[in-house]
Amino acid sequence: MQIYHLSHIDLDGYGCQMVSREIYTRAFASDSLSMFFYNANYGKEVGARLEEIYRQIKCTKTKNPKEKAHILISDLNLTLEECERLVQSVLELNLNGFQITFELLDHHKSGQECAQTYEWYFLDTKRCATHIVYDTLLTRYGLCDSVRQWLEPMVKMINSIDLWLEEGYAFEFGKVAMRMIVECKELNRFMFDNEDREYKLALLKESAKFLGQEKGEILLDNAILEMKKCFLKGSLFSATLDNLTSKYQSELLAQKAESCSIYWKQYRGFLSYSIGNISVLANLFLKNNPQFDFFIDVSARGNVSLRANNACDVSVLAKNYFNGGGHANASGGKIDGFKESFIYEDIKECVQTILKGEEYE
Repeated sequence: MQIYHLSHIDLDGYGCQMVSREIYTRAFASDSLSMFFYNANYGKEVGARLEEIYRQIKCTKTKNPKEKAHILISDLNLTLEECERLVQSVLELNLNGFQITFELLDHHKSGQECAQTYEWYFLDTKRCATHIVYDTLLTRYGLCDSVRQWLEPMVKMINSIDLWLEEGYAFEFGKVAMRMIVECKELNRFMFDNEDREYKLALLKESAKFLGQEKGEILLDNAILEMKKCFLKGSLFSATLDNLTSKYQSELLAQKAESCSIYWKQYRGFLSYSIGNISVLANLFLKNNPQFDFFIDVSARGNVSLRANNACDVSVLAKNYFNGGGHANASGGKIDGFKESFIYEDIKECVQTILKGEEYE
């Protein structure tokens, strides 16, 4: 069984995935379950992530032609156009031999028209999406008492804060948990999609041990920094959060050396997308990976940041290709007519086309 779970990028969205992972992994034997997680904000990213799911299903199908797949969408309300696209895409896949089912579990009132149109679109405005996913999967598969004991209070807490029920269960704790997810920006989700999600889910699960304790919200508030540092392979007094993050990111980037390589003349560069504030990270990466001559980061708006470590002059690169300039080891610019994308491969194709001296369209 393959589960493809697309959810929102806030506390409720990640709460849905925390729930689905705990229930699905216990409902199916480990050798018969494959779970794939995706996250999206509203707008064009929803469609882009669904297309990514379709591609992944096709890729996985070649390995096990008889395996069934289920797409779960939570905490995201689709438009009628997006719903129709989903229906048609799954239909086409199933007509070509796939076995795909899908459902949407949401609580946003703006999806009411879609819920009235499609039976697979479940809407309940009185519960947050995490609560809906929990109730749905619990009824369908059940859950052992040891997991239910910590997971159910987390679901109730998220329900209180997401619906802003000030008299609800653990509302003050929920305020801290919500901020923890909002401010959890150490790992960029476009470059480190799986790692960023694992980071947030790990923090959520770790925070459960404070829920129910006296002044649990204060205990969690005080513990967040240590929780973050421990995940990033450090401890409370081992190093600053910035340095631990840079080291952790640098190690992750090194694992992407081949897939993220771009070339300018005889120079090899590393391309990242939407990391921002790359000075510390880029210099550490170039120092630890001398096979790269420069580092380039492109923002969602097409702004370009360039760094080098005396291997090439990035001010020339910035001036000639990105209408910018700066210093030999630190420069910047902008891509004219840049089209925002949520898929790294699209950004790489754009930048490599520019560095070849070809026109970007």
